[in-house]
Amino acid sequence: MTALPTGRPNIRPVAIAVMFAAALMSVTGPVSATAQGSTDEQLERALAHLVDAFPGRAGVAVQHVDSGVGAGIDAGTPYPMASTYKVPILVEMMARIEAGDLTLDTEIELHPSDQHIGSGLLQDLWAPGLTLSLRNLATMMIILSDNSATDMIIDRLGPEAITARMRSLGYDSIRVDRTTLELIVDYLGVPYEGLEEADRKEIDAVLAQFDFDSSAAQSAAEEFYVDGLDNASAGEMNDLLVRIAHGDIVSAEGSETIIEILKKTQTGANRLRGLLPAGVTIAHKTGTIGRVVDDVGIIWLPDDLGRFAISVYTLSDDGVDTATSERLIADLARTSYDFFLFQTTSH
Repeated sequence: MTALPTGRPNIRPVAIAVMFAAALMSVTGPVSATAQGSTDEQLERALAHLVDAFPGRAGVAVQHVDSGVGAGIDAGTPYPMASTYKVPILVEMMARIEAGDLTLDTEIELHPSDQHIGSGLLQDLWAPGLTLSLRNLATMMIILSDNSATDMIIDRLGPEAITARMRSLGYDSIRVDRTTLELIVDYLGVPYEGLEEADRKEIDAVLAQFDFDSSAAQSAAEEFYVDGLDNASAGEMNDLLVRIAHGDIVSAEGSETIIEILKKTQTGANRLRGLLPAGVTIAHKTGTIGRVVDDVGIIWLPDDLGRFAISVYTLSDDGVDTATSERLIADLARTSYDFFLFQTTSH
């Protein structure tokens, strides 16, 4: 993962934060955390300023969990979720646990056909010979974005059931259609047929014969970005996060379990957390595939100022490096952080 440029920490976000402080006091006077309207518009303008300079498209949604104050940029447009789709997977898993279909202690044995390509650790271990609880699989799915662990969970839940859960919660844009293996080979343009029960060596053998620079591969990637599968809008994903924070998407205990797992995320050091002050608590999930670079999560403000949810989906123009997308996400998170910090301390 490319590091953020050094030598210019927090310049733009802090400047925007100063603008917020001046605007809030000179134009509107002291503003409480529950005062909406102009406050939302100021945040929206600041976010739009950052998105407008980005070489590509971005969907952004931000909302303070307690006050409801927030803003969005292209927040209703579905974007590819990449690995952020592991958040709705967690929700469905917890709902099934609470229904009595599964338990966090349910043990699942790792088989060679479970070891898939992409991020994670399970693909490199010996199988069979390892059994993991559902809790540990879910943790690996988040902490290292482990694709093998993810697919083992999806195989037990079913993509259709995850999407149906999202529909039952009122989310029309959030959909889970494929395992991570299917998703990756679709992006690459590799036929999935014959790989359903393949082990890692067999998958690697197929990929070794594939021309990743061919026009067919490039066409497959472009089709992947617009195929509408495994998509979500920033607005609906953010609302899901807010409801998880409130403890009403599943039980309060189940919601807290989801949050505690999301707090363990080790990926995306340069995204939502990239420009935040040291020590800030964040529960989030990243996603990356090709020109798609995402991060969604809940960020804690200092003292008793509460939390805010933020979801950022990006699809950069061709030739833009990952660091540029990550910088946008980091700027959006820091700008939102500073906005809520000033807003909630100025009443």
